[in-house]
Amino acid sequence: MSDSRPVVVIGGGLVGVCTAAYLQRAGRAVTLVDRQSARQAASLGNAGCINGSSVVPIAMPGVLWQVPGWLMQPDGPLVLRWGYLPRMVPWLMRFIAASQPARVAAQARALRALLGPALDAYQPLLDDAGANDLVTRRGYLIAYSSERGMAGDEGGMALRRENGVHIETLDAGALREFEPTLSRDFIGARYISETGHTSDPGALLARLTAQVVARGGRVVDAAATAIETNGAQAVAVHTDKGREAASAVVVAAGAWSAPFVRQLGDNLVFDTERGYHVEIAAPDEMPSRPVMWAEGKLFATPMDGRLRGAGTVELAGLQAPPNWRRADLLIRQLHKMFPGAVQGAKATQSVDGARWQGFRPSTPDSLPVLGAASKVPNAFYAFGHGHVGLTAAASTGRIIAGLVSGDRPAIDLSPFSIGRYR
Repeated sequence: MSDSRPVVVIGGGLVGVCTAAYLQRAGRAVTLVDRQSARQAASLGNAGCINGSSVVPIAMPGVLWQVPGWLMQPDGPLVLRWGYLPRMVPWLMRFIAASQPARVAAQARALRALLGPALDAYQPLLDDAGANDLVTRRGYLIAYSSERGMAGDEGGMALRRENGVHIETLDAGALREFEPTLSRDFIGARYISETGHTSDPGALLARLTAQVVARGGRVVDAAATAIETNGAQAVAVHTDKGREAASAVVVAAGAWSAPFVRQLGDNLVFDTERGYHVEIAAPDEMPSRPVMWAEGKLFATPMDGRLRGAGTVELAGLQAPPNWRRADLLIRQLHKMFPGAVQGAKATQSVDGARWQGFRPSTPDSLPVLGAASKVPNAFYAFGHGHVGLTAAASTGRIIAGLVSGDRPAIDLSPFSIGRYR
């Protein structure tokens, strides 16, 4: 006799919603549990890019020697609040180990297997939700403001090429023709055509969620507090508003996933990166596609009626208040990239109200945690996507829905297993 209880998905961001949508396509009843504020966390404020080419781990060979220099720059791409350093030590030790060349190559292959089908995995969900207008396929640019920066990025480009990513190199003249709004301070770029972006991540999340509800899914506006087991199986999720019976449980709570992993008896080395974004409303000029400033570690993405700049990494955990200097840095960088976007007096207006801070769920090896819990076979992990949550959401949802249904996964999930933290 079939189990009439729903699959309970903890986490209502894009990973959780895409998982719920694919579970419904597999014939399963679904309940999404998340607070309204959490549902609009990382899924609302990301750079909007769906980049199947994002196979370069954060821990690259040689990155360890760059970190002290970054940390000494108040406006550098990486900031660590020193009081948080003791808690970061286990993460940093694994980060160093993950930067070994052989491990980097393996991590890139695993990421490509997960991320390469990103747009194809989104397509049926966009069709169902009537959301094709929110996703554009124009590729993206990685732009360089120095010859040194362009040369220094060759390692990442080689990893992409090794994993089947086609890259077109543009000199300064070709870049001017390709993206005339970009500052002439940029000396060249690399163009990757296979990728896409959404013009409004928040609207995308809302429309996919509405479709889950339209197909009979429940959305419970509550904070999940515990996963109940009977010693062998997960049977319910407890929230601050009650108990939700479950035939299976999916942990897709992003930066808030770690407590559930430990409740299920697994080990985890995990932390959060605090990311920021700023937006220029009604810009005078807009790029035609996302542009990443390689040296500045900033993504500039055209949105509906606004230009968003997103990036930087701050290591300070979930509790510290925002450091709005990071947002101020982004607005200055955005102005440097697109000096024509804000003319005259508009350039000096405050960005208050157009800035945001959120949390990226970060693993030391840049690989999310995907698959079944080691001790509770009907509990599944779908978190830790770091900088690629939007890109990986639909692919992850398809994989997890298949696992819940007992299907063989289309890719090798061993690199993503919770078992790597034993």
